[in-house]
Amino acid sequence: GNPTSRNPYSRLTSLQHNEQIDRQSDKSKFGRGIDHISADINEGDVIAYQEGTWYVDGTEVGDGSPAIVRYCLVDAVQIVWTHDCEHGLVYGFDLTVAHNDEDMPCDESGAIVKKGSIFIIENESYVQCGPEQILCRIPVSLTETECIVSITDFNPADEILTA
Repeated sequence: GNPTSRNPYSRLTSLQHNEQIDRQSDKSKFGRGIDHISADINEGDVIAYQEGTWYVDGTEVGDGSPAIVRYCLVDAVQIVWTHDCEHGLVYGFDLTVAHNDEDMPCDESGAIVKKGSIFIIENESYVQCGPEQILCRIPVSLTETECIVSITDFNPADEILTA
């Protein structure tokens, strides 16, 4: 069936109540293959991923456009991991950072600040990304009004991977 016909919020099962972002670039936690962050991502997680141009083992891939960071509420993970490789796709609902606390309005880059940013599902667009595009998992919680909120510090401009 059409995945966008389901309630995407039903995927938010394992809510995290901390401020710790899990980053693929953290070599003390993540590596390649089964140690890749994609092996630790579950349905209902919110991830940030790189689109446009990204790198696989130092080789530039993508469509050649400037790198940007996008957000996704994970709906399904279809990845095969080997000892040093990961192949497949992560599917989910496209997220946008809607706004922050009144004192700190959200900027156009989609930065998340400690005051508590709110994610919204935009047009219930269904997106996909490869494991090599995943930058991090962002801890979120779900409010009583089904708003996805994060209280992390995340600046997309600082997260984009170059080579």
